[in-house]
Amino acid sequence: MPPTTARAARLTAADLTLADVEALIGFIDSKVSGVLSEHQTETDAWKAALGLRIALNIRAKLVREAYDRADQMPETVQARFRQWNRLAMLALGWEKDAGYDPRWKIVRHPDAEGAALFAALTGRP
Repeated sequence: MPPTTARAARLTAADLTLADVEALIGFIDSKVSGVLSEHQTETDAWKAALGLRIALNIRAKLVREAYDRADQMPETVQARFRQWNRLAMLALGWEKDAGYDPRWKIVRHPDAEGAALFAALTGRP
């Protein structure tokens, strides 16, 4: 599925691709780079941005590994779900900024099967 066709409100981790992962990583990295370049070394803002860059690099490695797997085993589907949401959390503060894609939100379900099971058990979508 191309990165812009699925409705963001109904996305599952299975709807997202490695291209979505790379786009979100690039977006966050551009924001962090901007803060690092605008503030002097050792200021609180610079240190906070540096910490976010370190967290992003760790998250990026893990989410890339999850989405780079070709299999659809339950463990892979769950890993994609967990790792995507952990990456997406880093971008929450920029949801209203130019360049932020609505697909980059935290997803509620790992895949369509998980969403259907949730709906059946709770009566909610």
